[in-house]
Parts: sequence; structure tokens; C-alpha cells
Amino acid sequence: MTQPRHRHVQPTPFGLDEERLDAHGISVIAVQGELDLFTAPELRERLREHMDDPEPADDLVVDLSGCAFVDASGCQALLRAARQLTAVGRRLAIVNTNPGNTRIFTVMGLDELFPIVATRAQAVDALRHRST
Repeated sequence: MTQPRHRHVQPTPFGLDEERLDAHGISVIAVQGELDLFTAPELRERLREHMDDPEPADDLVVDLSGCAFVDASGCQALLRAARQLTAVGRRLAIVNTNPGNTRIFTVMGLDELFPIVATRAQAVDALRHRST
């Protein structure tokens, strides 16, 4: 019996991890898996919790380097967070290494609303050198 040529790869399970980059006063929310209609509500809730934190970090980085796919629901969650942060004088930066996600951000115009960079260090730099 022959084995199939193509093996189905299971998607990475969705997950969120948060850490604070104390030296920079920035929080990072790392997204794993796919950010879509089914998982975006969990990210929205985490972002809401971040906004409601009585001692929030100055700015926020959402690290999508472990995120294989972002749909319009995920983009909407990021856009809402960016607007809420901007309203209180803070900013959002996105770490993204997936060309498919980059294409979606560009088509939706999100790359003009907040920095989208390849590493956390670049995100910190972009937030540190933001225009005031």
C-alpha cells in the first residue's frame, strides 16, 4: 500500500500570550494560529481587558508572527484597538511576517493606520519614534 504524497498539516491551535516589555512600557499580545471569525472575539476580549487595565502599558504591540491567517474580523479587532488606543494618546504596532497577512493589511489600508513591522524590536522602535 502506498502512502499519500501530501500530508495534511494541522493548523496551529489558536492562542494568546501576553507579556510586558518593562524597559519600554509596552505590552505585547502574541497571537498563535488563525485570527478569523471564530477566534477574533477572543482577541477583542483580550484587547478590551488590556484597555481596562488600571495600570496599562503606554503602547501595545500585537505580534502576529505566529499567526498563519488573518481575515476581516481579525483586522476589525486590530482597527478597533488602534482607535481606542489613539483616543487616549497611545499607539498600536503590529509584528507580521506572513506575506498573505501583509496583503490583507495593505488592501484594507491598515498599513497606513499603524506600523506593521517584522520584529518586536522594530515595533518598539516605531512606537518610540512615533510622531506626536
